[in-house]
Amino acid sequence: MSDRWIETTGKFKDFKIPKNELNARQYLVQKINEYSRNLNIKEEVYKEFLRSLISQINLSYVNDQGEAVPVKLHHGRQDRAVAKKFQENNIVLPYSTIFQSSVEEDTDKRRFKHVLKYSSKWNEDTQRAERVVSLNDSAVKLNYTLSIWSKYISHIDQMSATIRRHFNPSIGLTTPFSDAVTAFLTEESDISSVEVADKEDRIIRKTFTITLESYIQSPKFLVTNTGKILHFNTEIWT
Repeated sequence: MSDRWIETTGKFKDFKIPKNELNARQYLVQKINEYSRNLNIKEEVYKEFLRSLISQINLSYVNDQGEAVPVKLHHGRQDRAVAKKFQENNIVLPYSTIFQSSVEEDTDKRRFKHVLKYSSKWNEDTQRAERVVSLNDSAVKLNYTLSIWSKYISHIDQMSATIRRHFNPSIGLTTPFSDAVTAFLTEESDISSVEVADKEDRIIRKTFTITLESYIQSPKFLVTNTGKILHFNTEIWT
């Protein structure tokens, strides 16, 4: 992660932190909350979670000739598209898809919001350590739906076994924004996705729910030795 810092708006350049420790803490919390309300998380954060997950899942099946055939994992909620292409004989099966179905707070790992976290970073330009302050990071669960599609149960079973093997019992992931990400396989179900006439082929679908547990970093602020907040980290928030 880069250490890019930019100056905040003028209303934050001139305030001084009170000398009293308790008042200073309350004042910092107030100012950080005030400024953070205008920040939005960048979409790249969630994209990197998904990219990291996809990179860890390699699907394939063994065909009638005994050859291992890879199956690409496509991003997107493509239920209708897959069904339509199958009916038009315009898709190669097996096929697989994945998409983010929800994001929720991880209540088991919830932390009190107004606790300040202090750290330091080394400024190569000034050759001095600088004090960084932020609120607690937010614990989240990101849920993904992974679907595999095929005409044959044997192919579904092979790919299902591969997915279960990957999550034994979990997968550790790393993103540019966090190296504390754990993915669990939490649910699986069988779905017959296309209704066709008895003499026609049917498409079989099996779905898996994958849950990622991680933290979304809170905005970080640079506090000078004169008690001013001058910069904030823009790697995640904008």
